Amino acid sequence: MQWQGLKIPIIVFSLLAGLALIFGAQWLYQKYSFQEPLNAKLSQNKSIESFNIKNEGRQLQVHVAIQYDQDLMQSYKEISKELTRTMGRKSFQIILEDSPDEVLNQVWYNAQYAVYQAVFQGSFQDMALAVNREALSLGAETQINLDQGNIYIRLKHQGHTLDEVIPLGNWAVSATTQLPATGGASSVQRT
Repeated sequence: MQWQGLKIPIIVFSLLAGLALIFGAQWLYQKYSFQEPLNAKLSQNKSIESFNIKNEGRQLQVHVAIQYDQDLMQSYKEISKELTRTMGRKSFQIILEDSPDEVLNQVWYNAQYAVYQAVFQGSFQDMALAVNREALSLGAETQINLDQGNIYIRLKHQGHTLDEVIPLGNWAVSATTQLPATGGASSVQRT
């Protein structure tokens, strides 16, 4: 079949072969530049129970479950550092996979107002007291840490965890506020 002297099947075949070559090269680049090194790094991290890497458009999503007995802040910071080192400028998002039960969901539901108030007003001690009070009233354990960028909250109850990493943003940290560089224990994103 020809159209004005051009062979249509050859043009279509060439177009499809070119697209396959472009997408194949992109897939190989993603696999060997990011996913293989990330798999190796995350597999070596002893605080990670399991992980899953998904490529969502221009952003890489790393779903991570942190072991029950690990410190959420330290683990999250290590994972973030490994991802930044491996990914360079490519955008990524850490999504915490946890396993809340009804008790932990209720503690978070009751305590989240104090947490977000602390983000906006800087009332971190009041937040820690409120979260601890809610957790103790329902028989759960808390681990609350704070650094320059985030509040890290891990709630535990009978083998279940609820993990929250709440960014502080620019409004909560003023020039006169001094937050501990390593955090302070008191006792994200999640799915």
